[in-house]
Amino acid sequence: MGPNQAPLFPIRILKISLWFTVFFYLFFLIFNTSFTIMGVDVGDFLKQYLGAFFGVYLSTTFKVFSISLFLHLTLFSLVSLTYHFLIRREVSWYVLSFWVLFIECLALCHSMVSFPQIYGEFFFFRYPSFASFLYFLTDHTSPSYFSLVLGLILFGFFILLLRQIYLHKTKESFFALLHVLVLGLVHTSGFYLVGIFYFAILFWQGKQYQRIHVKTYGLLILFLGFLYLVPNVWNQMSALTHSKENCKPPIFILSADSLRYDKIGFKIGGKSITPNIDSFSKESFVFHDHHTTIPRTFPSWADLLTGQYSMSHKVRDMFPSLEEKQRIGSASFPTIQQMLKGIGYRSYAVGSFAADIFPRANFGFDEVLAPNFNARIMTVQRTAESQLFLLPFLTGSWFSGGMYLEEMDGLSTWGDGSRILDRFRSITKREGDAPYSVTYFSSVIHFPYTPAYPYYKSFTNPDYYGKYKYLKFVDPTNSAVPTDWETNQIRGLFDSAVYAFDAEFGEILSELKARGIYDEAIIILTADHGEALYEDVHGQGHGEHLRGEAVTHVPLFIKFPKSKVETKTEHEFFGITSSVDIYPTLMEFFGISTKSKFPGKSLLPVLGKSNWEEERSVYAETGIWFSDTGDHFFQKQRIPYPNILSLHQVVPEEDYQIMITDPIYRETIAFSKHRSLQNSNYKLIYIPTRQGVVFELYDRKKDPLNRKNLYPHHPEAAKMKNLLYQTVIQWEDATLAGEYLIPSSLSEINEN
Repeated sequence: MGPNQAPLFPIRILKISLWFTVFFYLFFLIFNTSFTIMGVDVGDFLKQYLGAFFGVYLSTTFKVFSISLFLHLTLFSLVSLTYHFLIRREVSWYVLSFWVLFIECLALCHSMVSFPQIYGEFFFFRYPSFASFLYFLTDHTSPSYFSLVLGLILFGFFILLLRQIYLHKTKESFFALLHVLVLGLVHTSGFYLVGIFYFAILFWQGKQYQRIHVKTYGLLILFLGFLYLVPNVWNQMSALTHSKENCKPPIFILSADSLRYDKIGFKIGGKSITPNIDSFSKESFVFHDHHTTIPRTFPSWADLLTGQYSMSHKVRDMFPSLEEKQRIGSASFPTIQQMLKGIGYRSYAVGSFAADIFPRANFGFDEVLAPNFNARIMTVQRTAESQLFLLPFLTGSWFSGGMYLEEMDGLSTWGDGSRILDRFRSITKREGDAPYSVTYFSSVIHFPYTPAYPYYKSFTNPDYYGKYKYLKFVDPTNSAVPTDWETNQIRGLFDSAVYAFDAEFGEILSELKARGIYDEAIIILTADHGEALYEDVHGQGHGEHLRGEAVTHVPLFIKFPKSKVETKTEHEFFGITSSVDIYPTLMEFFGISTKSKFPGKSLLPVLGKSNWEEERSVYAETGIWFSDTGDHFFQKQRIPYPNILSLHQVVPEEDYQIMITDPIYRETIAFSKHRSLQNSNYKLIYIPTRQGVVFELYDRKKDPLNRKNLYPHHPEAAKMKNLLYQTVIQWEDATLAGEYLIPSSLSEINEN
């Protein structure tokens, strides 16, 4: 065959792919566009945002469309290549389209069974009449069925390609192999623009493949094969370049968003839903009465990693202003990671959607492998989610994809832990024996409770068919209590998510043991907050109130290096502890001196003991209220301020971050917070209202759901009230106006 041969990929493939992409992109854009995020309608917010930053929307559209075009070019070129090898003649456009559509439907079914939560809004809000199809898929199939068919198609193609090379050894066959390797490399790396550029050259210079020497093809194929190995080679090289200090143990702070203490060892049908954590508890120190300082993710982590209360560092909600965020990691509020860096540690953060807090402040990590969150990313997600045929590729459920859009990492409905486990393994391989720390934060338990297949079936009712079949949609304005059947399903989803995280945790421990670093590692397992699940009048969620044990009571397990701290016979501690205790504990362990005073206490002195020698109390406060409507009990006993969409501002200068920038709103949020002080026996809650300050005192042991208010007649009432005021005045520099606590920032405004 001479140089004037027709191109192996004629221009008609480009035209068919382009028309196919345009048709389905517009089809899904029209019939599958949503402006709902976790139950909150953000339509008006996005319209305002897009009006001001329309260029961002155009770039987002271009990005999503380009990925779709590359994937369709890939599929059409491979199907066309198959027919070329089989029958050596041109095939009609509708035959090619049928096969591409068939492959995409198989991939979609695979994705829907693997992650049905991603498609929840489509089936339960926009087109509920189609929900029976999703029920059928998840009830009667598994992802392996569709993987098998897709695998056979791909295997058949490779056999055909290898046969062509073996029998003919022509430049055409070598060019086809080179084409497949290029597409595979682009698919696994997600460099879709490189892929489109490659196709542009292919269609422009497609006739020139006969001019390339066979030896050149061989070298190119070897080079591409090497590129597939680059990540592993890079990890090995990185491990060799890092310093090795065996005297410094690796540190792993492992956490799951919303993991409740009472779910550890919780049994269903006689079996624990946390078998891996149960085993770990026997080798670690267990702190049974451990509490978070604030049941919202961002401020909770800020408290844990700085060792200071949110009322001190001022990050008190999920959307802090620039001035507030800059205090984290400053000289006044250094983080654990910054202090460890001073003794030679590198620090990493790894996490799924709720870990979007880590890139948004200076926590001191050397590398953050977690999603970000801003209005631009939210726009990408909304646009991509509308494209049903694209989602299997974007979520990686189709042959190791998932790298096309990093923004998809922030999907709250994508609870697959395997992707962050892979990142964790990459770090441990890369670091080797060097001193390093990893903060691992799983979001699978956070609402809407989205464990992947098969975990979402673990403890749910197989006979339940309704909107909570696969996830718990969230509507902060809805105070209606679900039926008992629905409540049991929601709790089953939560328990299934806990079980899924336990499996993640087990994988992490297996990795550490396989690498021989488990025994000498510091491993801390905890949570940023708990979760209310319709106990009494508590509703569902976290951060809105402080009643009961569910939202602040979280697990804490610490395993120290065996050579330095022996796990004693008495390894269970029942005294009350706080998330701000972790910072001073690590500082004392490593002998790092600190200039600041901390509200927490080092836990090293109580290892091997069962309780404090003196009575201890810990502090907590509520987060921000997302909605200003609803019939919840906490809505009736709060100082009102606008809903969260009215509070927000998009700040283009900060990469379109969503912040609460109005100082009056920030002051109101701080002033309106409910606060609590609790010891091992009692909890006092401070509730500012427009009518005055309300106090509630509960017996934690006799009344864990906090139904009977003992204030003001109980002997503990006055003592705990005074101690609460002392704590807030000390750590917030607050003042009193009657019984109201006035935050320090408000005091400064008043004084000026």
